[in-house]
Amino acid sequence: MEKINKRDKKGFTLLEMMIVVAILIILVSITVFNIADAVQRSKNKATAEESRFVTQVQSQANYIRHSMLSGSPRYSA
Repeated sequence: MEKINKRDKKGFTLLEMMIVVAILIILVSITVFNIADAVQRSKNKATAEESRFVTQVQSQANYIRHSMLSGSPRYSA
């Protein structure tokens, strides 16, 4: 009978594979949460910019409306 040395064995044990899979799951979960957070921050920023734009347009429209209703001519002939 031949004796099998540990050095002759090739491959990974089940425990080693389970550890690698656990580490990968942890890394993937951290990445997914970071991506979800970045997407939410991006949406919040876009909403804030749109809100500022709408506010600016409304204030300009109010200024134009007020200047037209006041009856004072802006240009002299």
